[in-house]
Amino acid sequence: MPLKLDQMLNTTGTTGIGTTYDTNKAVALQYIKYGTAQIAVKASMLEVQLSNVSSVTKLYATLSRDNQGDNIIMTETRSDVQLGITTNTKGGALYRLDVIIRDIQDKTLYLHVRTDTGTCDVENAALSYEN
Repeated sequence: MPLKLDQMLNTTGTTGIGTTYDTNKAVALQYIKYGTAQIAVKASMLEVQLSNVSSVTKLYATLSRDNQGDNIIMTETRSDVQLGITTNTKGGALYRLDVIIRDIQDKTLYLHVRTDTGTCDVENAALSYEN
């Protein structure tokens, strides 16, 4: 049976990520398929692409069902930030997941991120899943 993979995406990002969570900078990951009011998915990887990286070595992330970050579905997880090969102000963080996320009511999950030190911008993010 072929594996059915898809993504929840955000292409607009947010700016000025620092060492504390800021709910005004939550990144909305959108489920863009039509005709599904409520879904459950098996998440496999969270990818966060960064720009304007300044003194950041680790990125902490959590996912919630609400933009205020109170209905948590992924507890705080840390990834090393891999800087670009030719541009050290760009980078990325990857998170390996093996979790079923249920009841995504409004087709949106919210990614909250913070740094260990320094600042960066989230350029885009994607949550890969199997459905």
